[in-house]
Amino acid sequence: MRFRQYIQRSAPADIKEPSRFEALIKGLWFLTCTNVLVLFFVQGGYDIEVGPVHLHASSLRNWLALCLALSLGKAWLEERRGARSVQEGLQSPLLLFIGALTVYYSNGHTFETGDTLPARFLPVSLLIDHDFYLDEWASTIEAYDDPYFARSLNGHLISTYPPWGAVLSLPVYVIPVLKVGTRLTAEMLFDLEKRASMLTVALSVLTVFIGLRRVAPPRVAWCIAFVYAFGTSSLSLVSQASWQHGPSQLFLSLTLYCLVRSREIPTYIAWAGLALGWAVICRPLNLVMALPIALYVLHKHRGQCIEFLLAGVPPLLLFLWYNNAYFGSPVQTGFGATVVTPASLVGRHLSWFNTPFFEGLAGILFSPARGLFIYSPIFLCALAGMVVVWREPGQVLLRYLSMAPLLLIVPAATLGSWWGGHGYGPRLLADSAPFLCYLMVPALEQIHQRRWLKYMVAGLVGVSVGMHVIGFAYSGDWGSTLLDFDTYPERVWYWRESPPVLFGTQLLEQAWQKVAMRF
Repeated sequence: MRFRQYIQRSAPADIKEPSRFEALIKGLWFLTCTNVLVLFFVQGGYDIEVGPVHLHASSLRNWLALCLALSLGKAWLEERRGARSVQEGLQSPLLLFIGALTVYYSNGHTFETGDTLPARFLPVSLLIDHDFYLDEWASTIEAYDDPYFARSLNGHLISTYPPWGAVLSLPVYVIPVLKVGTRLTAEMLFDLEKRASMLTVALSVLTVFIGLRRVAPPRVAWCIAFVYAFGTSSLSLVSQASWQHGPSQLFLSLTLYCLVRSREIPTYIAWAGLALGWAVICRPLNLVMALPIALYVLHKHRGQCIEFLLAGVPPLLLFLWYNNAYFGSPVQTGFGATVVTPASLVGRHLSWFNTPFFEGLAGILFSPARGLFIYSPIFLCALAGMVVVWREPGQVLLRYLSMAPLLLIVPAATLGSWWGGHGYGPRLLADSAPFLCYLMVPALEQIHQRRWLKYMVAGLVGVSVGMHVIGFAYSGDWGSTLLDFDTYPERVWYWRESPPVLFGTQLLEQAWQKVAMRF
């Protein structure tokens, strides 16, 4: 079955007029969405008095839940009068976006790690001091035993990670920073970090869904987007802190959407080049996944190759400017825990990749601590999809896209610390999730032929969501001795000491204690 175009069906002709109750629900929904938009960008809410009128709202979490409830109610009422089916209403892109934001914010905490610390503070520096220095946060950075995420150069503290995720977070920070300035508390900064990261991931979910709807039946597209939102690291990790993976996933999702649209409108190839350029500078390791995309453009869109390459120039120039301004040379950059030059990359930094390939491959795919198919077994369908696209004719785009996750696996598997430090699940493979989602389409389109396949896929979805819900709900000590894989790498294979088992056991104990206290 080919990777084909799907056109939305028109609404039925016998549609009743909206009732007053439905009009009221729609009005409340519109007001609630507007209020959520205000609360999202105005941290701490508002308290306004205009004469006898007193307007007060503070809890974004409650208003998001209300917005989601009204969205569901609106979909049900539209089905009642024949405007569209409940299934079509539930498969609304806006509902999926609101649902993702509501769920991501519902656990009430932010994942704390040194990897995301620069991205938490840099938006404040950009808005107040108009630079990428972390000097104002020196005391916080120096409190770490090993502040690997920042380096002191020329008397300034500079992030050793790319800063472009922080640039993407600026809209969320603008109003709170202008309102409070440097008096932002640690709790407020953690909250801003989470709002920015979950908005980025929710936008990538929306982009994946809109792209999939053009190449897959609506039900299949919605199922895959749901899995991407709640059955991958998008839920448990990426939406919970300002990792590089969030902006990376968003721009890679935009790249894939533009590639799909370019089959009808070739000018979208240039937009794909621009989005891919941003994905690479946000996370340089994405360069390995950019290669098959560039080969696809050369193969199928040779006439647009120049536009594709030129569109990637602005992000590249920005990348070179930043390196020259903050590291002293266009080809010298911060990466991970050090500063990298071409000479050091060849002479020293390639030694980071010292794990035997098959040992690391087994770990990133099947280990209890980080295995992709342990935490998101639904991606076995993507593996089946790869087989399908190489067996069936006419699957040129998906054949090239299937190479991207395989190429990412090579550096991830051979990295000395392939488990990626403290975290939950297969974080180092998170950037491949949008590609894997598209590769699931050929496999899921065929499951209607056998009922047992439907049950199997439903089970894989349930396990994937459940595994990442454990990491999402857990708020304890992520850096405990049992999870110190850097010191005890053999523990990545211990099932009884794996994060899902440890975290799940603690969550059950906490739930049991709450129940016991009530009775």
